[in-house]
Amino acid sequence: MRSFRPAVAAAVLSVLCLTTVAACSSGSPGSSATTTPAGAGDAARTNPAHPPVNNPADVKILEGITVAGDDPAVTPKVTFGTLPVSVGATASRTLKDGTGAASKAGDKVTVRQALFLGSTGKQLQSDFESKETPAFTLGGQDSISGLVTALTGVKAGSRVLFAIPPAEAFGDQGRTAAGIGGADDLVVVADIVSISTPLTQATGTVVAPVAGAPTVAFDATTGPTITVPKTAAPTTLVVQNLIDGAGAQVKSGQNLTVHYTGVVWADGTVFDSSWARKSPASFQIGTGNVIPGWDKGLVGKKVGSRVLMVIPPADGYGAQAQGKIPANSTLVFVVDILDAS
Repeated sequence: MRSFRPAVAAAVLSVLCLTTVAACSSGSPGSSATTTPAGAGDAARTNPAHPPVNNPADVKILEGITVAGDDPAVTPKVTFGTLPVSVGATASRTLKDGTGAASKAGDKVTVRQALFLGSTGKQLQSDFESKETPAFTLGGQDSISGLVTALTGVKAGSRVLFAIPPAEAFGDQGRTAAGIGGADDLVVVADIVSISTPLTQATGTVVAPVAGAPTVAFDATTGPTITVPKTAAPTTLVVQNLIDGAGAQVKSGQNLTVHYTGVVWADGTVFDSSWARKSPASFQIGTGNVIPGWDKGLVGKKVGSRVLMVIPPADGYGAQAQGKIPANSTLVFVVDILDAS
């Protein structure tokens, strides 16, 4: 469930996630695989939400980097005065100050970013041309801790430049697939697109369950427990609210933040749960970045809703097995819609 697998969509990899997700924060519906990089240290896996300390020596290093260009569809031109860039702790410099309240622990920060290697200045990734706007939960467990630190205390509309040392990124093993070595600092230019504070769970009007559907018991700490009836699985998509939320209606193309649990209809096996990770998932909805059942089932729902979805293979993974999900499986999800932005 945490990864946007090839069966879901050919999505852009956000390098700064601990898992191979297309829109960071916590993952994606449909696959049970989890991919924490080998060698990532404790700092990479623990994400306290606090702003950078900004040691003066590290700030001076950032002052030697110039950033030019303000077209949101074009990657800024970044010029490094001195290489390599090496900081003692995550350091940040605000290039353009935004408005509104500063981001805090638990907020969702949506960004447009470009990533560079501190050792050579090589560009590794950019969201500017791709028009991707990944979202990161401050305190979530799927983003490197330096990123969470750098994005805490920022305002919407800001442009920030920050550097992250290996200890607060991917540890001494780096991330080979992305071209990041164990001694490489990371340099990022990020435009802060929006900041929001997601709900912690669904809230609204409870809806009476439909006879014959999977039953759901809910615990505020561990999330939903789903019991599948011992009957034949539906052959078409089933979507029903368990709680009617009162928030804004979800629109195609929005970045959605949810808590979810997924089980296999055949035996009730839980194959993934954001509740177990204590970290909601954020991803773009309605654009093919998640399995079709999610795009069909969640667009049009309201923020605050808790949604039960029974997804046949044609709207899930079809004949392709995914970790604990056998081929041709009908899937059952309970999804709390926490935010749409």
